[in-house]
Amino acid sequence: MDIVQTARNIISKNSSNGIDDPFYILNLEDVKQKYEIWKEKIPRVVPYYAVKCNDDERVLKLLSNLGAGFDCASKKEFTQILNLGVDPERIIYAHTAKQLSHLKAAADEGIQKMTFDCEEELQKIKKFHPYAKVVLRIRFDAKTSFVNLGPKFGCNPITEAPKLIQICKEMDMNLIGISFHVGTATTDYKVYGNALDAVRKLFDFAETLDMKLNFVDIGGGFMGDNPELFNKIALTINTAIDRNFPSEDIEIISEPGRYFVDTAFSVAAQVILKKKSEDGQIYYFINESTYLSFCYYTDKEKLKYSVIKKSNINGDSEKKLSTIWGCTCSSLDKMYSDIEFPELEIDDWIVFHNMGAYSRTISSDFNGFSNRNSYLLGWNEKSDRKSFTLSYVQMEF
Repeated sequence: MDIVQTARNIISKNSSNGIDDPFYILNLEDVKQKYEIWKEKIPRVVPYYAVKCNDDERVLKLLSNLGAGFDCASKKEFTQILNLGVDPERIIYAHTAKQLSHLKAAADEGIQKMTFDCEEELQKIKKFHPYAKVVLRIRFDAKTSFVNLGPKFGCNPITEAPKLIQICKEMDMNLIGISFHVGTATTDYKVYGNALDAVRKLFDFAETLDMKLNFVDIGGGFMGDNPELFNKIALTINTAIDRNFPSEDIEIISEPGRYFVDTAFSVAAQVILKKKSEDGQIYYFINESTYLSFCYYTDKEKLKYSVIKKSNINGDSEKKLSTIWGCTCSSLDKMYSDIEFPELEIDDWIVFHNMGAYSRTISSDFNGFSNRNSYLLGWNEKSDRKSFTLSYVQMEF
């Protein structure tokens, strides 16, 4: 069953029960396929899924069963993973500024792998988790990325990292390796090779201090909707690993998030108001929001959607200049403006595709609106479908 058919069934069932809230549709097979592609394309690198990207428990369970590890940044995240029965060894506490109570909890739970990027954080770990396996995070920014993490996280690999390695030796801390994150959703695939070259130099420096490192974390930055780019990134990473870390004794992980869930989730939203603006545009108000699922999803070039109309009466698919507004009282709550969009009516629905990354986890309850319902692709209810009163037809774009 496809996404639109699943959405149509859910809309009909909910409508018969007086429910018109927005909802997600999850395609777990898409997540599974992404994992299989990863293992085929980058076999030396174990993916540690970034829980912050999307914490749907069904995704977490699937990835756990497939053999993935998990990148957690808080007590809530690693507790959620531990409650699934995941071994603490399959978790990395990948936050370089840890809250004390969270750090203490990690120690109590036996979570050992964790990152740092300054002496102050190292001192904190030494005091509250002295037997941790620490990973030094360096800064290595891609030329282009959707979000550059470098200004907040990571030390300079040339001027700061060697000093911090030496401090680890002086403090008798168990430094196991080096990590980096090139930035979110980068197209600069060559940056991974350059970063791994820098990591190799730090491994060599550690050896001069009689410290044997055996762990590399190449971070995230992988998009899930661009197979051609992923292939280029994979080739770059594999070549750099062969060049710098040919020994299988070196454990290499990554922290992909959006790669696994980008295309696995769709969001269905109802048109709750339609009106004409003074400049002739059509304004659509939908029961979704930039405060809900659309924090990151306002790029018109990446907009992919299907339309589900309640009848054939207004089924004209001619596109007209439109603006799509969110449901809150904020005037900033606008998803798309000046776009060519098929004409819709109140109670029609739009299914927005590729909505899995940083939608559910960043969503708030601002103005009392929420979107927490999530259904599996192929959702099925035993109710008699003949009792449904609405007849929907679809248009895909």
